[in-house]
Amino acid sequence: MTIRRLHIRLLLAGLALAMAEPYAAARVFLSGGDSPLAAASQEAGFKQVYKTEYKINGANAALEVYAAELPAAVAARRLQDALRGRQINATVVATAAGGSGVLTTREELTRMLLQPAGQDKTMLYAVRQSAEDAAKYAAARASGEIVDAKLPGIPPYPGARLVHHVEDKKTKTILAVYKGSGESSLVQDFYAQNLPANGWQPVFPRAPMYQRGTMNCMISVTPGLQLGELTITVMVRHSSL
Repeated sequence: MTIRRLHIRLLLAGLALAMAEPYAAARVFLSGGDSPLAAASQEAGFKQVYKTEYKINGANAALEVYAAELPAAVAARRLQDALRGRQINATVVATAAGGSGVLTTREELTRMLLQPAGQDKTMLYAVRQSAEDAAKYAAARASGEIVDAKLPGIPPYPGARLVHHVEDKKTKTILAVYKGSGESSLVQDFYAQNLPANGWQPVFPRAPMYQRGTMNCMISVTPGLQLGELTITVMVRHSSL
């Protein structure tokens, strides 16, 4: 579900700001007003760094990206408290590695994913949909008819299943989210071994960020609630638009 961008300082570990013409170039989604998450996330210590419209599994959606100078577990708890304080119908499940959640109103549904982005930094990816598009998205998932991510030279982790495919042709960004199992370190090792063979070079030593020509790629792995369950997120973007 959900997410992308490239924060040019080191928030970059969640790919945040170089995605951008950041917020000034954002397109309008739904009614054009702020999302229910906007004010609560600011109260929790997040700053919105990106916003755009996407296609996710073939349904319309808006992606909102926030950054916080907080450890992931702390950020997840603060966000939950802020949403509850505003009496917003939402749940956020916090883990040591981040968290996830769902926010619902009568007109909209927002899926949230929190991920670490370096020491004491957290990215919040929120995919916001109208009730109609959320139903279309859910039907695609239930049928298993999810669009192939077609990532250039980036193989899926063995045994992982594609559950979300997000594409923004305007910013030339693709986000693929897989469900898999195993150890996080083995996933990172897999990509560290296989991406260079396909022309992707590490941006930083021992960091899950790669570059190939004008394309940037980031791999992130989040443990799930079930033992051994993993969420693997692959984000690819062309750096020259």
